[in-house]
Order: sequence, then structure tokens, then C-alpha cells
Amino acid sequence: MQIAPEITFEGSDSSDAARAQILSEIEKLETHNHRITGCRVKVIAPSHKHRHGTGFQVNIWLTVPPHENIVVSNSESDDARHEHANVAIKDAFAAARRQIDALTA
Repeated sequence: MQIAPEITFEGSDSSDAARAQILSEIEKLETHNHRITGCRVKVIAPSHKHRHGTGFQVNIWLTVPPHENIVVSNSESDDARHEHANVAIKDAFAAARRQIDALTA
């Protein structure tokens, strides 16, 4: 990757475990497609105002020349599994891989 990955957390402190998982997922994406030149990831913690129905949100922006940028937005979901950051991160990167596959197919 030409540009160092940018990882941000909103609504919670940065987690070493989440950061390590994200870097591992980025590494897997790079082996999946060598053309990725940049990656930004934003992890948004659920709001404590809501009692249920919202989990972690993960947004991923990938730069894959010569194609347009790939944007993955796993927004608020009723999926109870997304109450755990690691599951939301895994699902977002799986969606990113599917979008990369669709570009190269």
C-alpha cells in the first residue's frame, strides 16, 4: 500500500485489539488485491442513548486504481452480532472483499 492506513474511532477510545484486527484485515485485502493504494477505516461506537438496535458501525474507504474508490458502510443494523466491534469489523472487510471481487470480475 502506498499510503499508510488511517484508522479512527468515534464514540469510544481506540482499542489495541480492534486496531490489530483492522491492520490484519487490511493485510489480507492487500494480498487479495495488490492494486490497493490507500485505506481509511472509521469505527463508530453505538450511542448509549438507544437501548437496542444499534451496534458498531464500520466505514471503509479503499483506493483501487484504475477503478473508482470503494466505499463500504456497515451502518446501524438490527444484527445483534454488531454489538461486538470485532464482528462488525470482520463483516465490513468481508463486504469490501466482495466489492473488490466485483470490480475485477
